[in-house]
Amino acid sequence: MTNEAYRKKRIFLAGDSTVQSYPKDKEPQTGWGQVWWEYFKGAGECVSFPSPDSAFHQSVSYELPDVIIDNRAMAARSSRSFREEGRLTDIAAALQEGDYLLAQFGHNDANQAKEERYVRAEDFGASLAPYAALCREKGAYFVLVTPIAMRNCDDHPDGSFTYSFPEYRQAMIAYAEQNHIPLLDLGKATTEYCAGVGAEGCKSLFLWVNPGDYPNGEFAGGRQDNAHLQLGGARAFAGVLTKLIREYEQDARMDALRSFLESEEK
Repeated sequence: MTNEAYRKKRIFLAGDSTVQSYPKDKEPQTGWGQVWWEYFKGAGECVSFPSPDSAFHQSVSYELPDVIIDNRAMAARSSRSFREEGRLTDIAAALQEGDYLLAQFGHNDANQAKEERYVRAEDFGASLAPYAALCREKGAYFVLVTPIAMRNCDDHPDGSFTYSFPEYRQAMIAYAEQNHIPLLDLGKATTEYCAGVGAEGCKSLFLWVNPGDYPNGEFAGGRQDNAHLQLGGARAFAGVLTKLIREYEQDARMDALRSFLESEEK
C-alpha cells in the first residue's frame, strides 16, 4: 500500500457473513465482498491489506489501480447491531465525498432469537436510515443491496427456490423507492441464479463440504450449510452483483462505480 491509496475513491461494504472477508483457517467460507475485486479493472494488480483506518480486525481493503474496495462486513450483524457496535461510525471516519457505501442486510435482522440483532420488518427502513443520512452528510453514494438467496429448495416439495427473507427484501425496496436511493436486487437475481443451477448444483455455491476436504481449518469435519457461501458461490454472486450494476439505468449515480468495472462480464 502506498499513500496513493488515500487519494483513490473507496467503495465501502457493510453487511453480514455472506459479504465478509475471511482468513485462511475459515476456508472455503467466502463472502462475495472478499472476491468482488476480481470483476474490476486491473484485478491482476490488486493488493489486499487490513483496512488501515478501521478499528475492527476483520476489515480488509482491496486496492486496485483506480479504486479501493474496503470490506467492513462482519458475520452475524444486522443493520442494527452493525450500527450499535460502532461499525457505521468506523466507516464514517473514513468515508469521503464521492465514495460509495453498499449495504446488504436482512439475514440477521430477521433473527428474533437474537435480541441484539432483531429488527422488525416494518422498522427495517428506519434502521437503514442512518446509513443513508451518513452518505448525504459526506456527499457519498449510498446503495442498498437486498439479502442474497439461501439454498432453500429443500424446504419446498417441488424443490423450487423462493426469495429469502421476503419481508425484509420488500421493506428495503419500499424504503429505497420512498427515499430515492439506488437499489440492487441481489436477492432476486441470486434466487434466479440458484434456480438455474438447480438444487444439486447449488451445493457447490454454498458451504457444502465433505469431511477431510479442508483438514487444517474449521471445516475439517465437513459442513452442510445452506446460508453461507464457499469460494465458487462468492465468485458467482459477486458476478451477479456486477451485472446488476452494469444494467442499472434509473439515474447516473452508479456511473462512477460502473467505470471501475471490467468492460466485459467474466
